[in-house]
Amino acid sequence: MTNKEFFLSTLKEEAPQFRTVIDSVPENKYEYKVHDRSRSAGNLAAQLGLQWKAVSGIVNEGIPAFNPHEMENQSKKNILEQFDEGIQQLVQDIENLSDEEWENGLSGWGEEKHDKKFHMSWGFLFDAIHHRGQLSSYIRAMDEKVPSIYGPSADSE
Repeated sequence: MTNKEFFLSTLKEEAPQFRTVIDSVPENKYEYKVHDRSRSAGNLAAQLGLQWKAVSGIVNEGIPAFNPHEMENQSKKNILEQFDEGIQQLVQDIENLSDEEWENGLSGWGEEKHDKKFHMSWGFLFDAIHHRGQLSSYIRAMDEKVPSIYGPSADSE
């Protein structure tokens, strides 16, 4: 299995868990924060909905296609639609990318290209997994039901 194939396989396996966690956050609790300096639950959910667009930017243009202002004031319906579209588009973009471009294409921020596309894409996936875990801990602190991610949660049994 190539690195690209492994990334696609991992992305496809993780996608349903991302969607479930996003869907588990009650929309009337999007302003919830565990601390004053923490991000809101709605902001984290919106990032998980939009992050895939950023990775498509890395794959296609070498830079993340992501505007943090897009995460503001999103409804759950909107976030889930953006998630579904973003994941589908990202899978298609990676499948259409040559193995050579995946392994050797450069990416970075702005004009500065210093990292490989595959490396930056994996980094964004790991970042999303981190924020999914962060959001699941918010769900627990909100006294809501934490969904199963890698196996049953205390609420799913």
